[in-house]
Amino acid sequence: MPTPKGSSEHSELVLGWRVTPTLEPAYWLTAAAKAGAQAADDLFTVSSDAMATHTSILAQSGSGKSVFLGRIVEEIILQTKARCLVLDPNADFRKVYKVEPASLWKRAAYSRLTRRGKLPHERSRKEFADRWSQVRFRIRTGFAASGAQYEPFQISWHLLSMDFLAEDVTPMKRSELYHCHAFVKALYDVLWYTYSATGKKANLINEAHEIFRLVRDEDLDLRKKLEEKFSCNEILSNRRVKRLGSADLLMLNNDWVISRGTVERAFDRFNENALTIARYVSEEVESFYFGRARLLQASGILQEIGSKQPSLSSNYQLEVVDIPSLDQSTRLLAIDAVVRTEWERARYWWKYYLDRAESDDMRVPTFIVVDEAHNLIPNQPRNKAEYALREQFRTVVAEGRKYGLFLILVSQRPDKLDPLILSECENRAVMKLGSEAVLATARDMLGLHELPSKLLTKCLDFEVGRALLVGRWCPSTTAEVVYTAARRTVEGGRNLRSTYWGGLKAGRPPAPVKPRRGSLRRRK
Repeated sequence: MPTPKGSSEHSELVLGWRVTPTLEPAYWLTAAAKAGAQAADDLFTVSSDAMATHTSILAQSGSGKSVFLGRIVEEIILQTKARCLVLDPNADFRKVYKVEPASLWKRAAYSRLTRRGKLPHERSRKEFADRWSQVRFRIRTGFAASGAQYEPFQISWHLLSMDFLAEDVTPMKRSELYHCHAFVKALYDVLWYTYSATGKKANLINEAHEIFRLVRDEDLDLRKKLEEKFSCNEILSNRRVKRLGSADLLMLNNDWVISRGTVERAFDRFNENALTIARYVSEEVESFYFGRARLLQASGILQEIGSKQPSLSSNYQLEVVDIPSLDQSTRLLAIDAVVRTEWERARYWWKYYLDRAESDDMRVPTFIVVDEAHNLIPNQPRNKAEYALREQFRTVVAEGRKYGLFLILVSQRPDKLDPLILSECENRAVMKLGSEAVLATARDMLGLHELPSKLLTKCLDFEVGRALLVGRWCPSTTAEVVYTAARRTVEGGRNLRSTYWGGLKAGRPPAPVKPRRGSLRRRK
């Protein structure tokens, strides 16, 4: 269920340090400066209420955007009840549950020579770590990883978009695939209700394929067979199903409140779909459809119903999808399913609280963080799969506010991002940009024409860690330049170690060190 009610006051998120005219963090220019001893006016803070919108961050590589993004996520998690879902293409958040060593706080300093410094605002590591240790994490990865925070990435087949199944088929075949997929989705509802009421686990693909075989048997009384196999009464009469207030409201799986009529209609829809698929779906399309399903099933990415307790609530405040660990052929499909899951969850709770008193509304927002966003939300999709995913994000950006879904987009290439989605971002940040052309594109796409040209041009000369902020997070000014505060969690991504590869004078590189016998474990 959503987080219980708390204080109605808005908290303050510490995003950075206020700067001098030369864009240096003013507080850290004094010899006595140390982390945690600053005054409130030395910090740039944002009201949590000002974050309730879509956000875009534009910056070239090496500008400090990963640190700034990590800082924003940390502050949202610590200062609010909101959730963050990070679509992580560079493994920057793979170790987000780990906190930087105490030296980050003890040795915090700004160098006027290099004009850089990692600058936290707490007094000590303990001050941050004590609070961070209370956060519930889930890092969904395709790699075999040990640790309570990691979980194998899996999705449910019924959430997949048809565009990922029918990339290169004819319109006629697409129609058949639509009927096939609609039937499987209807079967999912029946199996999910059955599992919630009885605890019976099921494999969606195996069950669906078996029903197709029954459908092809013309001598079989299919309706009778289906009613014997899947009984609505078995669910409605089960003791595990709780009645709420009246006989019409049911609670399934201690989580999902639904009406008796909704369950009955789901079974009717399933039966009708099953009785008509023989008429609309050829054996050729059936073979194609289940062939695709079996391939994904073999990869281990598909989740069986009941293999992990499904939930309409998220028990995790911070979730990370480790995109590099996913197979290249399934990445877009997986991301689309994740975003659809968040969309359906948000819509369910919106409907649930719609007829209740506003004071009873315990929903919290979810921030979907998309790094390298031009790869997932392109201006010019190259295929139906990319087009389908872009449309999903367009839906979120257009309608997400009322459901509590907000995007935080990060990109080096504003020209490759979908302009419709960028135009909906009220909070905007521009860090160092590489050229006048990119700056002109950013000005047009982010609507920055009201800014003085001299101020915007500074972005071309920004050093690491500087950010120009525009929008709701600057309520008292048109724009503000800040020095971003330090990220306190470990950044998972890693660049080449230039001190190693750049120092070899001549000869061949040394051979890799062989692991000791028995030190490698085979992945099962």
